[in-house]
Amino acid sequence: MGLDQFKSFAKGYDKIKKANKEVWIYTRVSSKDQESNKSLNNQVTNAKEYCKENNLFAVKTFGGTYESASGDFTRKEFKRLIEEVKKEKTKPFAILINTISRFSRTGGGGVGLANELVEEFGVNLIEVSTGKSTESEDGKIEIYKGLLQARQENLDRLRITIPGMRKFLQEGNWLGKAPKGYDTYGTRVKNYKRHNDVQKIVVNNEGRLLKKAWKWKLQGDKDYEIRKRLSDLGLEISKQALSSMWRNPFYCGILVHKMLDGEVVYGKWEELVSQQEFLIVQQILDGNNFGYKQDKSNPNRPLSGFIYCSECGNKLTGYEVKKKGLHYYKCQYCKGGSINANTSMKSVDKGANNLFAELLANFKLPKELFPVFQEQLKLTFETLTNDSNNEEEALKQGKNSLESELKKLKRRFAMGEIDDKDIYNELKTEFEEKIGQINQKIEKLESKISNLEKYINFSMKVSQNICKYWESEDIETKKRVQELVFPEGVSLDMSKRQYLTSKTNVIFEINRVISRDSEGSKNKKPTNFAGGSSLVAGTGLEPVTFGL
Repeated sequence: MGLDQFKSFAKGYDKIKKANKEVWIYTRVSSKDQESNKSLNNQVTNAKEYCKENNLFAVKTFGGTYESASGDFTRKEFKRLIEEVKKEKTKPFAILINTISRFSRTGGGGVGLANELVEEFGVNLIEVSTGKSTESEDGKIEIYKGLLQARQENLDRLRITIPGMRKFLQEGNWLGKAPKGYDTYGTRVKNYKRHNDVQKIVVNNEGRLLKKAWKWKLQGDKDYEIRKRLSDLGLEISKQALSSMWRNPFYCGILVHKMLDGEVVYGKWEELVSQQEFLIVQQILDGNNFGYKQDKSNPNRPLSGFIYCSECGNKLTGYEVKKKGLHYYKCQYCKGGSINANTSMKSVDKGANNLFAELLANFKLPKELFPVFQEQLKLTFETLTNDSNNEEEALKQGKNSLESELKKLKRRFAMGEIDDKDIYNELKTEFEEKIGQINQKIEKLESKISNLEKYINFSMKVSQNICKYWESEDIETKKRVQELVFPEGVSLDMSKRQYLTSKTNVIFEINRVISRDSEGSKNKKPTNFAGGSSLVAGTGLEPVTFGL
């Protein structure tokens, strides 16, 4: 009787399986340059050659892109590899990696993950370049040493590069992609059109709109109102992104970075908001505005954030003395800089709101001067229309030039002169976006030109009732009227109780000048204010601008 008849009782006999020859391949590079220089193809070729020499079959390939190894599960392809290993019913015999550093550079984390694959899931790691494998105990030790060595190499590199990066930051430069509203020019940007010998961070079209958002925030507007107004101007921004922007000192020219270890430096880029205004916004967000509980949407204080102190130039804030039920505007920087908001039985002097209503009353036009005002508006709008025609022609020329460049780009790609499809798509998208933006501007200009009579009638109506609108409407309408007439706000001399105005909307300036100069004359010939006058700039004459 032989021993073979007792083999079925031997421990481990039921676990003997047919040899598994299926393997998976994982490839990775850490930079775009390595991807373009065929490094990934070489890794795949080497792995397949290894399979051929060792009678293995590659059934799946992962990676194929550039991903940083600073964190294992921040890599999408690596994460997909591990997840599929764990859920696959029939596990691969091994994962082939060209060099073990491609698998992980996290040190202990990489070793733990490799050990889990081998011990728990029975999946080996094989380093193709050396043939090292976790199949044997000695092989495991070699592979784990390689993972630790990769981590050490990373640390050695950091010891060399971090001081240089820290110095770069201390000089006011930025690392990585600039926040929304800015374009970065430098030596490492992806868009070749923005390559530059030194770093430059400049405000783009989105940034110019976000600059308005900071102004609206300082005036007390709510975030949902700001997002709506930005959307009307063509910029969509999520509430999370807007909330994050308010807390980011980058926008006031201040650089903070974890690599600076708590140090704060001035950045080399244009700010969207002053440092003082940035800190005021922080006070607004924290609900602790200089010790006063403020509500800038309070109907008793529509001028909060709109009027400036004539002495120091800072914005006045509003507050309420609850015991008295009285509202005030206050300059936080000038001693004794306070004024009552409303005229009351107990107040000796007129309130700031009442003084502002009187200021608006100066723009009321007598009925007998309506024809003169209408003629003046026609002259002004016609000049603006001529300017719009010139602008439209310039836009169309720019559009034709871009369309010609786009056509050349498509032809070059079709002829095989551009190998990198990603660069082609990026350039194509950039051209198409610019052409789309120009089309929007042309449509807006054409709309202005075609609605001349409508604009004049609407301007007449609003100009005659501007004071009435401000006094009788809700707080949002009041704010829009204020911004419409005085785009840059007004200063208030609190000691003299007198408003000082700077820039006035062209419509209302024409109104005021006609009233002042006519002195009742119905025959005074109108003067064309628009011919190069500063009154034209930034007026915003569409009906939607009035918001009434």
